[in-house]
Amino acid sequence: MKSFSTVAIDLDGTLFTPQRDYDRPRFARMLEACEARDIRVVIASGRQYLSMRSMFDAPERLAFVGDNGSMVVDRNHERVHAAVLEQSVVDKVVALIDDHPEIRAVASGPEGGWMAGVVPDRMRVLMSSAYENLVSVESLHQIDGPVSKFALVTRDGQADRLAAELSEQLDGALVPVTTGHQGMDLIVPGRHKAFGLSLLLERWGRSFDELLAFGDSANDQEMLAAAGISYAMADAQPAALANATHRAPSGAESGVMQVVEELLGL
Repeated sequence: MKSFSTVAIDLDGTLFTPQRDYDRPRFARMLEACEARDIRVVIASGRQYLSMRSMFDAPERLAFVGDNGSMVVDRNHERVHAAVLEQSVVDKVVALIDDHPEIRAVASGPEGGWMAGVVPDRMRVLMSSAYENLVSVESLHQIDGPVSKFALVTRDGQADRLAAELSEQLDGALVPVTTGHQGMDLIVPGRHKAFGLSLLLERWGRSFDELLAFGDSANDQEMLAAAGISYAMADAQPAALANATHRAPSGAESGVMQVVEELLGL
C-alpha cells in the first residue's frame, strides 16, 4: 500500500462509537505515532468547529474541517477559511423549513448556532453535543449572526426523500447531503470536506494522493473519492462504500485506530 502524509477522520459513525465517544488513550497514542512520522491528522466533520475542538484533549495538535468544509482551521487554532451564506440564501432556507413542520433544524455559524421551536429532549441533548453556543429561538427568523450551514432532522427513513425534494426547491443555492437515516446537511455547492482538505493540503505542500481518509456517510464521499487511500467503515452508507478503496472495522471496534496502527506497524 502507498504511503501517506495526512490522515482525515470523520467523527459520527467513524471515529465515534454508537455512544458518541472514542478510545481517548488509544487515539492519543495514534496521534503521537503520527506526529513522530510527520503525519498530520485532520478531523473532518459536519459538526461545528467549536464543538469538534472541545472533544479532544489537545486540539492544538489537530487540524479541523468543520461544517462539511465551511470552516477550516490549522493546528494551533489558526483559522484558514470560514464561509458564510448570503442572507438571501438563509431567508430562502428558513422559508422552506417553515413549509415543512416535520423538520427540526439547526443553523450553525463560525461562532455559534440556533435551534428553533419545541424540540424533544433527546434531540436537544444530541444537538447540544454537536454545537457550542447553541441558542434556542422560537423561529429561525430570529437568527442574529452569520450562518455557514443548516443541519436538518426529519422522521426516520425520510431523509433521502426530503433531500431530493429540497434539492429541487433550493435550485442549486445549497446542496442537501444525507448524514444518516434521519439527518441531512444543507451545504454550499463545492464546500464539502474535500474542499476544506484541499486548503490544508495546499498550505502544507501535500497532496490528495498522500491522504488517508476515513468516513461512513454521504457527506464523506468527496473526501473518500479524492484520497489516495480511503476507508469506509463496516456499517457505512452506500455512498461512502462506493467511493472508498478499502473497508475498516466499525467505530464500535475503534476501526480508525486499528487501521492506522496496522499501517504504521504499531
